Amino acid sequence: MRSLFLFYKQINSFNIPFSFIIALLVLSEGGSFAVFFFLPLLTLGFMLSLYLYEVRHANQYFFYFNLGLDKVKLIGFTFGINATITLIYFLIF
Repeated sequence: MRSLFLFYKQINSFNIPFSFIIALLVLSEGGSFAVFFFLPLLTLGFMLSLYLYEVRHANQYFFYFNLGLDKVKLIGFTFGINATITLIYFLIF
């Protein structure tokens, strides 16, 4: 479980700042900060951070594979946590 959260932290170390910058740019144009923070968090920012992780840390997948975690499980877990956080936010507000 700790290794899943390690991957989650590594992916979101780029995803969250990227989504925050997109949200600030949209906010300066009069858009909704929350919508345009969570939308890239699940789509463009998520895919871009997965691509950058693949380019920079491709050998790290061997570490996770030796622990019994393949790439699909890692990406699914990370997307699931982000989707859950987004769903909870939009249900509350």
